[in-house]
Amino acid sequence: MFENAMIIASQVFILFLLIGVGFWARKSKLIDDAGVRQMTQLLLVVVTPFMIIKAFQMPFDPALLRGLLIALISAVLSHILGILVGHLFFRHQEPSRRKVLRFGMIFSNSAFMCIPLLQALLGSRGVFYGSVYIAVFYLLQWTYGVVLMTGNRADVNLRQALVNPGTIGIVIGLGLFLAGIQLPTIPAAVIGHLANLNTPIAMLVIGGTLATSDLSGLWRDRAIFGATAIRLLLIPAAVLVILLPFKLEYELLAACLIPASAPVAAACALFATRYDQDAALASHLVALSTLLSIVTMPAIIILGQMGL
Repeated sequence: MFENAMIIASQVFILFLLIGVGFWARKSKLIDDAGVRQMTQLLLVVVTPFMIIKAFQMPFDPALLRGLLIALISAVLSHILGILVGHLFFRHQEPSRRKVLRFGMIFSNSAFMCIPLLQALLGSRGVFYGSVYIAVFYLLQWTYGVVLMTGNRADVNLRQALVNPGTIGIVIGLGLFLAGIQLPTIPAAVIGHLANLNTPIAMLVIGGTLATSDLSGLWRDRAIFGATAIRLLLIPAAVLVILLPFKLEYELLAACLIPASAPVAAACALFATRYDQDAALASHLVALSTLLSIVTMPAIIILGQMGL
């Protein structure tokens, strides 16, 4: 157990150092806001779907399909917990703050923060299991998340919820997996090279985003710490308590816990800006939760391992 704990800690520390490079690059003006946005688009539209397809390139095994279904149920459960808990807290906050705080509690940074960690700790099998969390994330973000931010069901974009790079990657990858199709050498190599860009680009984006966040005012805002604690500790702990009795294999349990314990989604700041809510609060949530997750994510995973 101690050896695995050291592996987890070292992998998270590597990600932290990569985030530091992105932070330094943005502060040094080697990249600017436009560069961060372009890297984000490249990551979401090109790299993430190809990495998911690569993860599904393994021989068909009914046990893997069963694990994928369990991971799907866990992803749905994690989001439902966030929605239910969100309705209990921050009722007395101003509407623009309340919406942002609840959005931050529900939606984790599953694509940017989780996939690199899943790949580092568990390899393609971890990404295989963790990819369904991304599908659930996108579906609920563009349905419930939009309604939460706007209060208007008419603003929901079902096409964007169902057809996006993450779900497209899962559909293609799952289709190949179920059909037992292994890609030829050259296409597989191209996909592999693109997939390998995920970790460095994702961490550079996070670092660049943190570099532009004004952290001076967040230390006096109790609501930010409350929402962050719920996102990083309460929800993943609840998921862990629910999953432990089922005695899942370590890889599957970790693949369920990592996205559930991830920091606030970067989409929180994007949605707050898009729908005229408290964008500064959203940026503070993303920044603080990302910094603290460097400690909390390994702790949750180690607790899960101790409970096996």
